[in-house]
Amino acid sequence: MKLIALALALVACGGAQHAAQRPNEGAIAGVARDHDSGEAVAKADIHIRAEGVLMQARTATSDGKGGYLVDHLAPGRYSLSASFAGQPINVDHIDVERGKTAIVDLTFTLGKPDPITVDFGNAKEGAIDRYHPAHHAADTGVIEGTVTDSGSRERVPGAVVTASLGGTPESLEAVADDQGRYRFDSVRPGTYVVSAYYSIAGRGQIEIRRSDIVVAGGEAVIVPIWIESAKQ
Repeated sequence: MKLIALALALVACGGAQHAAQRPNEGAIAGVARDHDSGEAVAKADIHIRAEGVLMQARTATSDGKGGYLVDHLAPGRYSLSASFAGQPINVDHIDVERGKTAIVDLTFTLGKPDPITVDFGNAKEGAIDRYHPAHHAADTGVIEGTVTDSGSRERVPGAVVTASLGGTPESLEAVADDQGRYRFDSVRPGTYVVSAYYSIAGRGQIEIRRSDIVVAGGEAVIVPIWIESAKQ
């Protein structure tokens, strides 16, 4: 049996915010979350500054779903600083392009307020992470993640993502939303293969797989998928 779950991940992962910038401007947006629970972090203070250019910092506050947006940014390289409950997060080298939104998610470690520094241009690719969502059924799990271009670091909306349970015909299917996010709820415990399908002009349809994804009851597994859109 094939189970179809065409879920918009931002409904579960955080608030969607859309940039309304002019064609010659860009934006930075994302979702703030707690690492251990996966819950949204509301009211995180966010400051955006241009690197190497004198400008007044642009500010934002994450909303009730953890979402934030800073739009009307001139193309260039930016740094982001965020703080919540005494914990600072600094993200450097964020490239903003004309007409595009750079997605920069923020993960706080509530209760462990050590400073976190990230080089966005060299952020670690492919790391699988886990958390325990509050109030989730103990007999099912969650698989979620993002689809990102490894060259440009842009999120890939519209990619078809499947999660197949090993040794069975059972599979789940979702479409990455406008911030490249996907999510499967109520996942039966087991070992899965997570695949993303996307089309590239001149190369046809491409599939990227991540195997041996173990899902336990009451646990959420974050499976990032990185693609290469540039023709080799």
